[in-house]
Amino acid sequence: MSLKDISKRFQEKFLRSKGEKTPEEEVKEKVIEPIQDENTELTSQEIATQIIKLLNQYPEDKRKVIIEELRKSDVISSAMLVGAAVKAVDSDEIPTALAVELGRQSSDKTAVGILEKASMSRDDRLKIIETLADNKLKEDAICKELGGIYHTLKSLEVQNELASKINHVIGIVKRTDRINEQLYRVVAKNFAITYQQRNGALSLYQMEQVIPINEMIREKMPEKIEEEYMKLLKDGEENKFDIQDVKERFIDQMTKEVHEKAQKEEQPESTFMKFLGEISEEKVEIEEEDKQNPGKKIKKEIGLLEKYIRKYNPQISQSDLERCLKIARGEEEELVYEPKKEIVEESAKDGINIEVLEECINSGLIDLLGKMKEKDRKESLKVITNSLEKRVQKEKRMQMIKNAKVAPKEETPKVKRAEWRDDSR
Repeated sequence: MSLKDISKRFQEKFLRSKGEKTPEEEVKEKVIEPIQDENTELTSQEIATQIIKLLNQYPEDKRKVIIEELRKSDVISSAMLVGAAVKAVDSDEIPTALAVELGRQSSDKTAVGILEKASMSRDDRLKIIETLADNKLKEDAICKELGGIYHTLKSLEVQNELASKINHVIGIVKRTDRINEQLYRVVAKNFAITYQQRNGALSLYQMEQVIPINEMIREKMPEKIEEEYMKLLKDGEENKFDIQDVKERFIDQMTKEVHEKAQKEEQPESTFMKFLGEISEEKVEIEEEDKQNPGKKIKKEIGLLEKYIRKYNPQISQSDLERCLKIARGEEEELVYEPKKEIVEESAKDGINIEVLEECINSGLIDLLGKMKEKDRKESLKVITNSLEKRVQKEKRMQMIKNAKVAPKEETPKVKRAEWRDDSR
């Protein structure tokens, strides 16, 4: 018998000795037996009331026992538990938390019923959704939540708050194609409302907290925004949506972020380039210096992505530019940048003690160094490692001294006591 079972039995005996009933006995007496009694005809509303009143009498740990007993009973249906949850939500005297507990600890069928029939807040619904065992049911519930956000999104919202709301919904489940479809609709509609109400503005940075910019480009977010924008137009209202301008702003933002990361880490642009899809193939016309005729400019047709890569890094090498374009098109794999690994390799080459390196990693200093530019990183690393080297050596010396103190001393040979003998006698 487990310690939990022993504890349970001890509590039951203690309650009986005081003349009190256990939660299991209360369930049997107040809910199950009245339902089984042929002379008593209880309505579903009365059963729901009995269940929720019983739950409300006990603290959370006891409520878990009661819900488990209700689940195990053959006479308690899923509909009865759903009814009890609805009663809790509709009552001013009973906390909604009881309905949430019922949803979280009951079967998926009961939980879905509670989600459908009880008028709870989004936060409470998500607490129940995250406990669903069936991934399909969980996916359906998340899609419904995103659909709710989409339909209530009618005017400009505080972007950070909206991003937080969306992330709260999608954060409890692995994104699927169906979830992504709903997610992209919500984000596109928000962009469209912002574009319409703020003279063509786009809050790209805030929505990047929800979907990375490269994913938005790859999934053709500008076209999705245009589709949502057209739905917002009233009869006779002028269409001011500039799809090409919007596409370029997405590419501009993405290449700017890639360039800033590359500068910060002192790495080539291609280190941070992501797969973007077909948009990188679109052509635009630019003017550039004619190398054969200095002072003259010639017109040249290049891809949209190349235009913005060159905008932020005019000196980019041809080889790195080509690698960026190939990664964007999916012809080469995205590179994985691991500053921690590079710092360790650099340090090892410089002959830094392995124990010092381990100390840097364990203390989190290595992550801090990874955020610095290469020059600053090397200088900081020298200062830190010199200090840590001294500490490591000091600790070694202290350990040697400690070991010496506790080591057994060699036994000193015993010398017989000298005795004075007078031979003159």
